[in-house]
Amino acid sequence: MNVPPVLALALVPMLMPYAPLLAQTQPIRVVNAAPVSATGLYLAPTGTSSWGGNLLGVLTLRPGAFMSVQPGDGGGCRFDVRLVLRDGREALRNDVDVCAERVITMAPDAPPPTADTPAATARPPAVPGARP
Repeated sequence: MNVPPVLALALVPMLMPYAPLLAQTQPIRVVNAAPVSATGLYLAPTGTSSWGGNLLGVLTLRPGAFMSVQPGDGGGCRFDVRLVLRDGREALRNDVDVCAERVITMAPDAPPPTADTPAATARPPAVPGARP
């Protein structure tokens, strides 16, 4: 069935209010842009106090690879995203609008730890489920 272009254009404004609802049901992609593999991926609605479970489970996410994630039903469009790397660093993005940003690229801000890094400045290991 072919819809005349004029009719299709007339339908667009009527469907616009439903775009966020449709976006919430579509998976998003989280890309590991770090130079090392990730061992943890967490997605939590912005404003919640817990990260929940590791979405990678026992898997690792290689550098440059992505994982498709389905945000939870009723979670809305705003999520905090946390990627835990094999070397202990983390990439954290708060208040990401997953309805508008369908591909979320994650990379840590800090350089990897070196043998010269004093123990006093090293970050403690992340506690699963706890939010910073």
